[in-house]
Amino acid sequence: LSQRFGVAMLLITHNLGVVARYADRVNVMYAGKIIERGTSRQIYHTPRHPYTLGLLRSVPRLDLPRKAKLDPIEGQPPDLVDLHPGCSFAPRCRFAIPRCVRDVPPLMPVGDNHLSACWAAESLAGSVTGPAR
Repeated sequence: LSQRFGVAMLLITHNLGVVARYADRVNVMYAGKIIERGTSRQIYHTPRHPYTLGLLRSVPRLDLPRKAKLDPIEGQPPDLVDLHPGCSFAPRCRFAIPRCVRDVPPLMPVGDNHLSACWAAESLAGSVTGPAR
């Protein structure tokens, strides 16, 4: 639509299927902050933040049996009024390292025009499935 009519569109959704179909560039947010930014292709094929990976793993897939169990993001969302120091996703993150609990990660380059706010972003490189629980 944006190319056809010369307008911009902002989609706010948890439905990554909608995002993949309509967006060229994606910002993934968690606890009110952008935690990953990249092209739709980068976000889908090389996610570099554990929350993005969790969202992707919780979507039904056509290449799996219909009754295949989805992989939920464990834990509870943070209390936005009382955020702890460090990364807001750390208590729910299977990739968390000690630094995650202490320091808020800035958006850092993880590829060409691809940014992630994750101290453990390199641990996700090349993995769309992530480690087993």
